[in-house]
Amino acid sequence: MTEHIIRQQGAALQKGAATEDRQEQKAAQAAASAMNREDGVPQQELERFARFLLPKIQAFYQSEEGQRLFEEWINRRNTEEKT
Repeated sequence: MTEHIIRQQGAALQKGAATEDRQEQKAAQAAASAMNREDGVPQQELERFARFLLPKIQAFYQSEEGQRLFEEWINRRNTEEKT
């Protein structure tokens, strides 16, 4: 019985160590990825900025002014393509 418990504890420790290793590897990869970005801005910061900015962009384009400006841009773009 004691040997069985020891085996279970050993297996649990190995599983925990493997999980810990994977987590450390993911963290190291994320850090390396952030450090290797051309602009030097960490991915997490870009995502945070996008979550801040997206609702403001959506609100602008849903407004009357935003829709009017978008239509003007479409018309200018179409005019430039024809020339």
